[in-house]
Amino acid sequence: MPYSVRTFIASNGERFSQLYDLEHPGFPLFYPTAFISRSVRIGTTHETQKVYLEAIKRVCEWELKRDIDLASRFHTRQYLTVAEIDDLALHIRARKPPHQTGVIGNLKYNTYIRYTEQYLRWLLHEVITDSNNLEVKAAAETQSKLILKKKIRKTGSKSAREQSAISKKLPATAQNQLLDLFQSPFIRAEHKQDYGPRLRNVVILRILYATGMRIGEALSLKLKNFVEAVGGESAYLIIERNHDDPHDPRPRQPAVKTRGRKLPISQELEAQILEYITDWRADVPGAGFSDESFIFITHRARRSQGDPLQISAFEAGVGHLKRTFPALSSLHPHLLRHDWNYRFSIIADSLNMPSEEEARCREELEGWETGSKSAKKYNRRHIEEKAFEMGLLVAADTSRYR
Repeated sequence: MPYSVRTFIASNGERFSQLYDLEHPGFPLFYPTAFISRSVRIGTTHETQKVYLEAIKRVCEWELKRDIDLASRFHTRQYLTVAEIDDLALHIRARKPPHQTGVIGNLKYNTYIRYTEQYLRWLLHEVITDSNNLEVKAAAETQSKLILKKKIRKTGSKSAREQSAISKKLPATAQNQLLDLFQSPFIRAEHKQDYGPRLRNVVILRILYATGMRIGEALSLKLKNFVEAVGGESAYLIIERNHDDPHDPRPRQPAVKTRGRKLPISQELEAQILEYITDWRADVPGAGFSDESFIFITHRARRSQGDPLQISAFEAGVGHLKRTFPALSSLHPHLLRHDWNYRFSIIADSLNMPSEEEARCREELEGWETGSKSAKKYNRRHIEEKAFEMGLLVAADTSRYR
């Protein structure tokens, strides 16, 4: 399809994206650009704006496929029919040919439907000059409701989904393999030029495993964010809010989603970060050494050598590790965050930490706000296990009377 979402970086560091018709690539599409600029950009991240544009791109593809101009239709007060909404929903849900078949996941589809409804409601009011007319408002409301009815209801209970999340952790085989890599990062690295990227990827995984931070936070770490141990205090990493960082040249900027914070690290991890920075990173052409330079960079000899590591490049590196070590087949960066929370709960239990204190510590270390639902969700494990222990005591007590 001849539409493409393109990303740019403004002089102040702000990331923004626009939708283009590839047959007329000189200017972005007018209405999608106006909608994002006036109704979405303020108050949302760049990543969210891109999701809006991906949804709108599918609407534009459908218009082209069906030879429909929605702006002209709405201007003459012709709204989408039930059949057209059904057809649009099918188009939105389909994976894009020629290399993909089937449908996209329910979560992504529901998001696209919600953003489609918002865009079409905005477009309708944009092109109809007296959109506050009661008849127009009623028709617009009906159209919006019909579009939103195409969302797929989630199966299973909310409680079951939360239970699944808090129970996620690394399989024992994957954990053992990962710990072996932390101790010997160059296992099965066949060529000398692979050592730098291998150590870099292992150090990133170790940071995720040890701190529970998100991958975007790890790839956003700068040299100034690594503080070595001094005066008997442990080394630590500093997480900073970094949206639209003017020092980050990556169009797809790894953003910090949670609050800024300090995260302590072990002596072993401190030593390995230092080894990477001094023995491997320092020899890469183009690597910066200012406080604002990023810790993790591209090593391969290409145009981007020395630039901050892209998320896609790290994902490719993890994919290579999984092919080299089949025990890591279930590994993905966010699973390490779940696993950290699982291990945090075990340690909190071993210290007999009250659930309220456990929740507060978890919120601080994960960067969540006070009273976070995420912290409460993971903290349920503490309550459930205590309840299970009490249940066993009651069951044993009952058995003595038989």
